[in-house]
Amino acid sequence: MNNRKRIGRDEQGIHPGRTKENLFGRTQGRLTLTYSSLTIVLLALFVGVVYVLLSYIVINGQKDNLLSLVAVERALVEKNMQEGKAGDTLDNRRLWGSGSDQFFYYVLGSDGKVISGNEMFPGMRSDLLGLVQDWKPRAKEIKEVSLSVPADVLDNGEEDAAPVAPSTLHLMVTGQNVLTKNGPEMTLYAGINVTPQYKLLHRLLMLLILLAILFVFIACLIGWLMSRKAMVPIVKSYNRQREFVGDASHELRTPLSVLLASVNALELELGQDAPSFARRTLSNMKDEIRRMTRMVQDLLVLARSDSDELELVKRDFDFRPIAEKTMQSIRRLKAAKGIRMELEGPDKMVLNGDPEKLRQVLTILLDNAVKFTPRGGEVRVVLSDRDKDGRPIFHLSVADTGVGIRPEDVERIFDRFYRGDKSRTRGPGGHGLGLAIAKWIVEAHHGQIALLSEEGKGSIFNVDIPVNK
Repeated sequence: MNNRKRIGRDEQGIHPGRTKENLFGRTQGRLTLTYSSLTIVLLALFVGVVYVLLSYIVINGQKDNLLSLVAVERALVEKNMQEGKAGDTLDNRRLWGSGSDQFFYYVLGSDGKVISGNEMFPGMRSDLLGLVQDWKPRAKEIKEVSLSVPADVLDNGEEDAAPVAPSTLHLMVTGQNVLTKNGPEMTLYAGINVTPQYKLLHRLLMLLILLAILFVFIACLIGWLMSRKAMVPIVKSYNRQREFVGDASHELRTPLSVLLASVNALELELGQDAPSFARRTLSNMKDEIRRMTRMVQDLLVLARSDSDELELVKRDFDFRPIAEKTMQSIRRLKAAKGIRMELEGPDKMVLNGDPEKLRQVLTILLDNAVKFTPRGGEVRVVLSDRDKDGRPIFHLSVADTGVGIRPEDVERIFDRFYRGDKSRTRGPGGHGLGLAIAKWIVEAHHGQIALLSEEGKGSIFNVDIPVNK
């Protein structure tokens, strides 16, 4: 029973309009992705540069502050030593210098013992001394350290104070030798608390990332709108081109038919007594008219497939006799080249589809194989109703021993009007539409067509169509 369906309304068929929309949608998506990716890269670079620059300014500012603080305290220590004072003792809770972020200072003798010093939190004295006792700093050398401090250590002992949570402190530590009458025998170590600056930089980084995410979203939206606007003239141009191809194909069919009829009439009028030059000229004219007619028919098929006007006549049928008849017709037309043609496969190949369109696929593949196979070559057609995993499928394979196809041409061989080696496609019918039509017909049956080829050794076209569709 014939089941005539327009492809655009067939749930099991390829919808050309939908295919076209998917093509334009993918193109718009790629444009949006390209624009958005570029924006994301620029924003990432901007965030990175801003963060690194601000970090450099803030951290180096703290380093300069620490070095200035140590210089002031060193001068105070040297002055006290010259006056014979031992300096502030550990029991004195006052920190020298004017730095509000100063966390500790210690003056250590050459034997590593503490001569004088103080710290913001007495409970951290052992940890802080452990940082500096075995360290001999070079000139202007600064060490950055992180210390995990328990809550009880940070508690200042005031009754009305809020509870203190455990914290991680970031400190900058440096040291300078203290000059005495007998030379440098003491070292002054000092450290400042840069935890607020690190927290500020962390919050700044989070803010920059949030702003970058917001700008990325805005950039994606703008990119989508811009790509959509850019696709408008492309869609209009595509539609005009499609309409032109369809209209031109319709208009060319009538004059070509008239030309062919006129040439046939001239042949009848001249008869067998006509000069050989006239007969050859008329024969060449008929060949060219037929070639142009085939090209116009192919253009019309593609134009109708693009405009959702081509119909598939789907029914259950046996493909084996169609393959045999098609090979017989090709064999008669190409008998002069002496090419061997073989058919392998089961005696019955039943599937649901358009028999005329699938016959056209086989004709295109056979014509392509014979055209590029040298004299005395071989073309083999293989039919199969199972795939390599044993699942039911309609498989058609057309293999030849021809010149093969270059690797750079394999990816584009199914494009319309594409001809990889122009020198091999100058013969009749080499207009580059056959394989594009074959691909469309196979995809209209929810199938796939693929090419395996090695230059100089031949090509194999494989067609797989699910039978459950």
